[in-house]
Amino acid sequence: MDYRCVKCGFRIKTLFVQYSPGNIRLMKCENCRAVADEYIECEIMILLIDLILHKPQAYRHLLYNVINRETVNLEGLLWKSTIGFILLDAYRSLLLRRSNEEQSSPMNFSSLVWLCRKMLKDVVFGNIMFLCVFLLASRFCLNTSAGVSR
Repeated sequence: MDYRCVKCGFRIKTLFVQYSPGNIRLMKCENCRAVADEYIECEIMILLIDLILHKPQAYRHLLYNVINRETVNLEGLLWKSTIGFILLDAYRSLLLRRSNEEQSSPMNFSSLVWLCRKMLKDVVFGNIMFLCVFLLASRFCLNTSAGVSR
């Protein structure tokens, strides 16, 4: 597996040398002379906080030095993330619509199912339309400004 330095992104052969169990030495990057990946010694919560803060070093550690592309099913993970995003977006839209309407009439089961189905359909359609417009606009901008098709 090919590892990367989390500071500069330079390729390195190994992240650490293990002398005995519990006794490791972190390797330094040949390009920037800093410790190649200090997240090896950190707990998962520190990594999670840095991911929330959008630190590029944390993303490089996770994408290049932790996830093995041969063993992880990235396509399945992408589909699960897409379905989760659509469900959460539908739930958010449902909450916003209910708070804006401020209906005092009680909701029965059939009207709730109809409303959830309508919201899910609206969210899926809205996201598909957004992606289509975004992809067409990016393709148009890339073709006209740079003269490249990909």
